[in-house]
Amino acid sequence: MTDAERIEQLEQENRELRRELESLRRELEEWKRGFRERRKRRTSRGEGKARPERKRPGRKAGHAPAQRAAPDHVDQEQAHPTPDVCPHCEGEVEETDEVASTLEVDIPPVKPLVTRHSTRVGCCKRCQRRVVARLPGASENGTTVAPVVLGPNAQSLALTLRFDLKATLGPIGTFMGKWFGVPISPGGLTQMFDRLRERSWSAIGEIKLALRASPVVGMDETGLRQNGATGWCWLARTDTLSLYHVELSRGRWVAEGILGEDFGGVLVTDFYAVYTGQGTWLNAFCGAHAIRDAKKLAEVQPCVETEDFRDRLLAFYEKGEAAAASGDFFARRGARIQLGHLVNCTDYISFPEIVKLQARLEKYKPGVTRFLDTPEVPWNNNASERDMRIVARYRAVTGGTRSPSGSASVGHWLSIIQTRRKNGLELGPFLRAINDAHLHQRSPPSVFV
Repeated sequence: MTDAERIEQLEQENRELRRELESLRRELEEWKRGFRERRKRRTSRGEGKARPERKRPGRKAGHAPAQRAAPDHVDQEQAHPTPDVCPHCEGEVEETDEVASTLEVDIPPVKPLVTRHSTRVGCCKRCQRRVVARLPGASENGTTVAPVVLGPNAQSLALTLRFDLKATLGPIGTFMGKWFGVPISPGGLTQMFDRLRERSWSAIGEIKLALRASPVVGMDETGLRQNGATGWCWLARTDTLSLYHVELSRGRWVAEGILGEDFGGVLVTDFYAVYTGQGTWLNAFCGAHAIRDAKKLAEVQPCVETEDFRDRLLAFYEKGEAAAASGDFFARRGARIQLGHLVNCTDYISFPEIVKLQARLEKYKPGVTRFLDTPEVPWNNNASERDMRIVARYRAVTGGTRSPSGSASVGHWLSIIQTRRKNGLELGPFLRAINDAHLHQRSPPSVFV
């Protein structure tokens, strides 16, 4: 082999090693970024700031006590004999007037409550047709289709286990059969949920009307697969209601259908293009998303500039929140000036991600600072993300839905359960009322009562 050939071979090996090194560097950086994103705790304090005092051992002040509350009644007594021999010295024991006691709270064996609903059958004198009063389990025309049906308490338990506690259909049927003597198949549960959904259809319309009349609405969306296809669960919420809706689209038409054409309130969202590009909505954008982006950048590319930008952005929202709470005009004006200095600062020009974030804050500045002038508008959309956790837990257990009907049931029942919870109402009385309304052909009840 000549010297020229040997040099060419070495150069070729050198190029291959460089490509391999660059590939390994990229993989290492991706792993670091993913590791940082997966960490459960991220520090929000800037460099040089003192660490806040750690929580002292024990429960927080004002927290519910660790001991179980004593019941207000005793159903039965059970006496235990005094030991005859002292366990310490084996001496003889003499009883005193002192009494020691404890309360044991247990669940009694459950026996299903079976109620027979009956009526006399009539006959029309004119057409000679059979006439029967509507009974539980009757179809729309009054004919009985199910000789045995579940009552509102069993329905409420099944719905709570499925949509509130995220249990799967098989274990729900097994649990109800083993502990309550009311077994039901997964198919039977699905059909029951669908029947109750049809009877309570007006509740979703009622929630929509209240939502569209609200002055401030938070909105968010998260993935939820339908029969293996990519789908989305949308959420629109206030402090008194939550509306969930599952669609296979993440397009703007879904949000417009939820809010309606005449929505005139403030919409609190992230910077997703569906919300920023609509044109007629009065937007307020979540500051937590901007802070999250700044923190991630400071962690991936730690240096003076990225950490300074993160700290200045945090300082703006801290000052802005205090100014909005105080209502002081000059404090709110100072917060706006502080944000203006941050988005126009040229110290970060060598960091494209910071420049992009500056441009976003500048472009949507009226929505970013709307919380300063409107006290009821929050500076973040954390409340919507908390409401969306119920969908994330449901998705983790079930993996999604199997059909459009299943998706409709998820949105329907999550909306009703969460709305009634926000208003301090139980699900059972609502189910009993919609069953009675169906039986007696009355208007469905209000979800807010």
